[in-house]
Amino acid sequence: MRRFVCIILTFSLFPLWSFGQKGVTTVGIQYKPIFPLSFVGTGKQVQEHASVTSELELKSGFCGGMIIRHGFSDLVAMEAGINYVKRKYRLTFRDSGFSGSSQFRIVGYEIPFSFLAYIQLGEKLFMNASMGPSFDFFASDVETYDDYFVQVSRRNQLLSVSILANIGWEWRTEKSGYLYLGASYHRPFSYTYDNTAKYNFNNKEEYFYSRLLGNYLTVDIRYFFHQDARKTYRK
Repeated sequence: MRRFVCIILTFSLFPLWSFGQKGVTTVGIQYKPIFPLSFVGTGKQVQEHASVTSELELKSGFCGGMIIRHGFSDLVAMEAGINYVKRKYRLTFRDSGFSGSSQFRIVGYEIPFSFLAYIQLGEKLFMNASMGPSFDFFASDVETYDDYFVQVSRRNQLLSVSILANIGWEWRTEKSGYLYLGASYHRPFSYTYDNTAKYNFNNKEEYFYSRLLGNYLTVDIRYFFHQDARKTYRK
């Protein structure tokens, strides 16, 4: 009877072993659209000087790149990668009888490192949560202008450090890799850009100052290529 129970337990646990991460190093690609949300600090910034209203808002953005994952055990893994990040902003001025807007974009790069912990929800379905630092680089300062304004965004610093937290679910196949859907929150320890906008129209000259945060909340879509676990041989 004891032998029979051991056999049953062995076959019941086999799916857990067959989709384990221990000793597996795999490469993935990801795409993460960025959403403008006030509660994470990416909402509209509105200022008013002498009946002139300035509105600065994040319109859209995305983060995309490559990930390398290594499994230390069936429950713990580490990820590192490099991402390209683009954010598109819109600047709008409103004056008596006049309204004008312009767009500009800010480009950056991220090198994130995260530690992951897994929970198995089914034979092929896994849930994970992760957290770690991200090193963010920004390409350049940005300037836009028209006949009624000049806008300049200057980097606060070339390199900034952020904290990156993630939660998601992945479907692991035997030979076709992993499909992943989740969400990430990216929070720098300091602001990323100083923004100055000069309005010069209708015999008015007004200056508007603001700071751009590098915060974002994304939906994460990933695909990891299939890779067999590394085997060790004894002589």
